Amino acid sequence: KEFFDYLADLEIMRSMRYQDFATVLLLEPDKGFNNGSDLKSFAHIMRDELRTSDIIGRLNHVRFGIILPHTDLQSSFMAGERLRKRVEDYLFSTGYKHTISLGGSCFPTNVTTSDNLVSTAEEMLKKAKDKGGNTICFPQ
Repeated sequence: KEFFDYLADLEIMRSMRYQDFATVLLLEPDKGFNNGSDLKSFAHIMRDELRTSDIIGRLNHVRFGIILPHTDLQSSFMAGERLRKRVEDYLFSTGYKHTISLGGSCFPTNVTTSDNLVSTAEEMLKKAKDKGGNTICFPQ
């Protein structure tokens, strides 16, 4: 998690310097992955759905973080929704389907510092899970 926070800080500094956007998405499966095979498939889905310039990190055993450089709020929402839908529709090797919840925050639309970027995304992830999961939330 510390390295992910460090990368988020760097991306915010870059975005501030060049007056650009940056987004952090945090996500968790609504139910844990049953085995390493499902987790590996999930990692492949993330890599397929995201750009090579996006940064993906595993923050703990259930939470993942994604940094979307040069990505405004609307584009970030669309990327997160594509990922959510792809996971929802995917039949994993164990014969199960999974869903994920996502929380996002966009600089400078929602926040002005990297600390706020990650903490706001955490609040939005909690909100998505409180809504029953399988959704994406950004600040209004």
